[in-house]
Amino acid sequence: MRVLVLDHADMPGPDAAVAHLAARGASPEIVHAWKGDPIPDLAGFDGLMVMGGPQMVTDLADLPWMAEEIATLRAALAAGLPTLCICLGAQMLAHALGAKVGPHPEGRLAFGFERLHALPVAPGAAPNPVPDGLAVLCGNAQGFALPEGVEPLAAGRGTWPNLAFRTGSALALQFHPEVTRPILSTWQAEWPGAHDRPGGQPRATQDADFPRLDPPLKAWLRGMLDARFGLLPAPTKAGAPAFRSQS
Repeated sequence: MRVLVLDHADMPGPDAAVAHLAARGASPEIVHAWKGDPIPDLAGFDGLMVMGGPQMVTDLADLPWMAEEIATLRAALAAGLPTLCICLGAQMLAHALGAKVGPHPEGRLAFGFERLHALPVAPGAAPNPVPDGLAVLCGNAQGFALPEGVEPLAAGRGTWPNLAFRTGSALALQFHPEVTRPILSTWQAEWPGAHDRPGGQPRATQDADFPRLDPPLKAWLRGMLDARFGLLPAPTKAGAPAFRSQS
């Protein structure tokens, strides 16, 4: 299975989502369009992941690569390609579907753990893949309104009311199940002022919460990825799982 991964930042090591795909025997191909990588045609892929990053949808007019990624998202939806959108990816999907994306009206952000409130789904719909009460790591300065016609899956109790939705073959998450401890440490170093802003958690709280709250989040991530992309345990092979990056 080939999964196209549209990534938006240089971080230490693979994130947990990419690592799990590789461990299951899939072939994640990481593309950094923001650095000039061409976005390949979706015809050769079995899935799409659009990840988070520091860029903003509100800067779309100055980011031609983002417009290309949004066009890729629309093409994936039209083709019914299994798609996962995380944080910035979720905001791009919301924008592609006509919803407003932007900063919090009171200048708040989200940086730290919060617990999800899972929403009921319509009778006859597939079960909600997001468990109620799951503690998730958030890290974003913008959020989105729900696009018309999507199925809301999770609400936040903190800065942002909309934390997950699905539509067609796509699942959108306004939180970060893929973040590893090294990635969080990088965020903390690069975004130090966020700890003191409304919606930001103190670094000491994040450091204390991560060992306790991350294992169940990663367990959920692995199960969700297996279900979304139809992954099966990979045959035992010598050596580490492989993933490819164009950059």
